Amino acid sequence: MTQILPLAPEDIPEKAAVHARTWQETYRGLLPDELNDTITPQFAEDVTRRLTSLRTLVAKIDGRIVGYISWSDRSREHFSVDGAAEIGNLYVLREFQGRGVGRALLETALSRIGERDVVLSAFSSNAAALGFYEHMGFERTGVTFDEGSMEETELVLRHKGGA
Repeated sequence: MTQILPLAPEDIPEKAAVHARTWQETYRGLLPDELNDTITPQFAEDVTRRLTSLRTLVAKIDGRIVGYISWSDRSREHFSVDGAAEIGNLYVLREFQGRGVGRALLETALSRIGERDVVLSAFSSNAAALGFYEHMGFERTGVTFDEGSMEETELVLRHKGGA
């Protein structure tokens, strides 16, 4: 059974290892190796400890972290949807994908975000992520961002009472 829990301080090293591993599983071959090689467990742990404004949930199966989601209550300025929350990261270890872990993480985060629009971006080359978010009700806004040599696609989940 999957447990969705707030990130506890003692979980940070394990969450960081999952962050680094899922990045490699997801982006090796999609993104430049020089970028992928920078995403190490130590890098991920440093980022987690530094970005204290992010809210993070972890998914545990048999006490092991197998995925996580992070969000902020206020989206960054480059997004086109004013006043939205922003999902920054949603990753699940490949061996646990297809078991509802990503859905459980996203649904729990959305329930905590509440009645607000939610934005996120995914690499335009990541068809699996774009398909997952669209399946979960997100819609492409038509906005893209250049992130160095990569392009990201903006998606939004509109709250029923929103515009």
